[in-house]
Amino acid sequence: MKTVWIVNHYATDPQETASGSRHFSLARGLVERGWTVVLLAASTEHPSGRRRAGLADARASDRTRDGVRFRFLRTPEYSGGLARLRNMAAFTAALLRRSNVRDLPRPDVVIGSTVHPLAAWAASVLARRAGVPFVFEIRDLWPQTLIDMGKLPPRGPLTWMLRKLERLLCDRAEAIITLLPFASEYLVAQGVPKEKVVWISNGTDADDFDGALPAGGDDFVFMYLGSVGRANGLGAIVEGFLSAAASEPRLRLVIVGNGAELPAIQGRAAGSPHGERIAFEPPVPKDRVPSLVGRADAMVINILDLDVYRFGVSMNKIFDYAAAARPILVASSARNNVVAEADAGIVVPADDASGLGAAMIRMASPDAADDRARWAANARAHVIANYDYRALAERLDGLLSGCIARKGDEQG
Repeated sequence: MKTVWIVNHYATDPQETASGSRHFSLARGLVERGWTVVLLAASTEHPSGRRRAGLADARASDRTRDGVRFRFLRTPEYSGGLARLRNMAAFTAALLRRSNVRDLPRPDVVIGSTVHPLAAWAASVLARRAGVPFVFEIRDLWPQTLIDMGKLPPRGPLTWMLRKLERLLCDRAEAIITLLPFASEYLVAQGVPKEKVVWISNGTDADDFDGALPAGGDDFVFMYLGSVGRANGLGAIVEGFLSAAASEPRLRLVIVGNGAELPAIQGRAAGSPHGERIAFEPPVPKDRVPSLVGRADAMVINILDLDVYRFGVSMNKIFDYAAAARPILVASSARNNVVAEADAGIVVPADDASGLGAAMIRMASPDAADDRARWAANARAHVIANYDYRALAERLDGLLSGCIARKGDEQG
């Protein structure tokens, strides 16, 4: 039986939250294929910064779900940027402390996943200690994403350091997994051999959703499910909805999630005569997402117009929306667009509040009933065929097995 360690600072148990469950879903698929999987994560949740419920105050705590073993390493709680950086450093140090991993089954391969690259670097050290292949997974292009969001200058000591670290990890890796379909172009431009790079998208557990169409009613409910931060573009969704609601009294908007921008979004709704038609609900665990999405007639998302999206996007929420057989309204100018590929809804340009408002009215129209049924069916069929985590786990199985075989050939 082969063993893989997956290092992801923010990996989550699906009974905790709706985000960060990519690696659990992939790990569950690997377990079904005979792997032993250990997910190494921090004891604190993100973005709340609070300690996960039920964990003892020990350096390492374990939990097993569907055959997947979680090893949560103790890190300090945080609130704010500097405290989060300390949390990152603490997790990196905890990974390197031999006593925290000594009792785990020896790995045959180690995956180190960003967001932050220090965790991936620590994973590469673990792989070297064990003498096994290291696989580098890039979920966000650091530092390029930070540069495109205006959080880092194109040139500067931190940018230089992050680029050096990114290249070091690429050099150490036997293979590089990217979630973005065109990220190989970015990596090749940085000098990475193209044959090292493999695209394994985010996805969904399609079987968790029954695919039933909305029951329908007097109101037409749009739902957003996910984080409410600056990068999530909720402002344009709310502005578009308030504009549409002025002329279409049937419209309702439900925002499920939390984040730094939530107070401002709530304030904007409270200041509008139509704001009472926007409901705000707290985030839910992943296993409650199917029933929650079942209350919606359609889903909505705005993907910011960032330069980094020239390499594509890969957002779990879109795949969940599609698996639930819901029409999707997406504002996006990214290079790839699952909604357009599948004919699963309406696409407008990124951050286009007026376009979102007009599309809401169009999608909710009684005359669009046949379109909505077609969009819903297309959405579910497309994700089952292309983005179900069972199929994605099969690809990961093949990649990891190939890395192990090549390492064996080198040592033989």
